[in-house]
Amino acid sequence: MYEELSEIRQKCLNCHKCPLAASRTNIVFSDGVPNPKLMLIGEAPGFYEDQQGKPFVGKAGQLLDRIFASVNLDRNKDIYICNTLKCRPPDNRNPLPEEKEACWEYLKAQIEIIKPKIILLCGNVAVQSILGNIGGITKLRGKWFPPERAVVEVYGAKMMPIFHPSYLLRNDTREKGGPKWLMWLDIQEIKREYDKLFND
Repeated sequence: MYEELSEIRQKCLNCHKCPLAASRTNIVFSDGVPNPKLMLIGEAPGFYEDQQGKPFVGKAGQLLDRIFASVNLDRNKDIYICNTLKCRPPDNRNPLPEEKEACWEYLKAQIEIIKPKIILLCGNVAVQSILGNIGGITKLRGKWFPPERAVVEVYGAKMMPIFHPSYLLRNDTREKGGPKWLMWLDIQEIKREYDKLFND
């Protein structure tokens, strides 16, 4: 698994299939550990990710780590983290369709090699890439989707859309019914499903 991922990463390092290659500092391939139980797919790298070559390393990444830690999950032991795009779009704009298409082979390979049991779709871009245009994150978050609902091959994974941590930073209220409160419910449900995998 590690060798196959390393080969795909090397291919990604040399990729110039779209104009984003010209402006990147680093490719942002993955972080965490290749875990067949749990994968998180984010949107696209931001400034700090582009600088460090890892996904979710700025304030949003720190919040994501705290969310996982609240249910005793750790990115370095339990989660494989990657993005829909491996290069940063200018000014953190949403990825263009042709950019997602150019980058798809790398995400496709990551899913195929790891074959995760659970995929968390973090933010609208990730949801649209895997489930298609079926609605916004506010309506979809916290719901499990079976593998047959994906518009791409996910090798039997069940999927849950979750709020992107940058959205939670912009909506900082902890009131009942607010985004952070809903995220707390979602991460507990995710942990329940994750724990079940150890008993199967």
